Amino acid sequence: MDILLEQATALLPELKALKEDLHRHPELSWRERRTTALLRERLAALGLELIDLGMETGCAALLRGGRPGPTVALRADIDAIVQETPEEGEVVSEAPGVMHACGHDFHTAGLYGAARLLSAMRDGLAGNVAFLFQPAEETTGGARAMLAHGLWEKLPAKPACVFGLHNRPQLPTGTVAVQEGPLMSEKANFTVVLHGRTGHGGTPQKCVDVIVPAAAIVQAVQSIVSRNTAPEDPLVCAVCSIHAGTPENFAPDLLTMTGSIRAFSHETRMMAQTRLEAIVRDISAAYGCTSDFDCREAAPLLSNSPAMTALARRAAASVLGEDHIVGAAPEMSSEDFPEFGREVPYFFYWLGSGFPDRENAGWHSPKFRTDDSALPIAAALLARSALEGLAWTP
Repeated sequence: MDILLEQATALLPELKALKEDLHRHPELSWRERRTTALLRERLAALGLELIDLGMETGCAALLRGGRPGPTVALRADIDAIVQETPEEGEVVSEAPGVMHACGHDFHTAGLYGAARLLSAMRDGLAGNVAFLFQPAEETTGGARAMLAHGLWEKLPAKPACVFGLHNRPQLPTGTVAVQEGPLMSEKANFTVVLHGRTGHGGTPQKCVDVIVPAAAIVQAVQSIVSRNTAPEDPLVCAVCSIHAGTPENFAPDLLTMTGSIRAFSHETRMMAQTRLEAIVRDISAAYGCTSDFDCREAAPLLSNSPAMTALARRAAASVLGEDHIVGAAPEMSSEDFPEFGREVPYFFYWLGSGFPDRENAGWHSPKFRTDDSALPIAAALLARSALEGLAWTP
């Protein structure tokens, strides 16, 4: 067994207790105050330097090695989502309507475990390791905020590389996906506002009802995927919410529609955005109303480079062995982890967290659970990745 995995396995009771504590006390994006305070206390107790980013939530800490060398960063996300927790199991959320239903509590405990492992060997490290506990991944703003608050400038040097991971319930515990190329899609969020003229439902000729053009827009959006992109070019263009009207006998004069565009190609995403804007403009005009359109990038494409994939594969093989490394098809879900990679080489793992003896619910399901026996693997894999990164010559 890999020495780091052996050491991490001995930490399982501590890591599991931390993960369960976080699971009982989930906090939404930008509200992770208790989580942040707990992490700062734990990291300071390890003798790590806390990096003041001037942010209320999220934290970063630095481990200085005993010998000179580069800096490597490891990242975990810490926020939860709006989700009801089923009343079952020994560990349930104590925050009504909020749950760690994407496993960020698992990620946080795993990264803390890596900090425990590496801090015990600091004198022999040739370089430094930064531990990034990022807020607000679910709203895809936390990574950008940490960088805007001078994260790289406050480290001894810009990291030579950064690693992250996400639990993957579809993969059994004991496996890890090391995938080169696109892994998670680029994402943009859009908002459409339609303006019409209100009036009594019994005199529709005197009104400009925004419900009708909204229905036409929703229908037309489907043609972007089916008629404007090649079948082999993945694209999702979805309307996810519509808000308009209250009384049943009035035509509403204001409607707000939100949704997202996801693609593995920036050009495809921009094409979809251009087509959507034209659809909104032209259908609005055809139905006699006006419109506002806004679309903004929420997360860049997550794509692992060949060089970083080779580095990550060595780390994964050291921890689990080659026969436990698997491939995985890319997902149209999105992550803001690549924000850290705009200037720094990065790699992102999918770590198996599925129970082998039952069906495993996916991310964001109220029945989502992680097999916490995978926590030592997360800790050892991140720690080993840091060691590989410190020895890497790009």
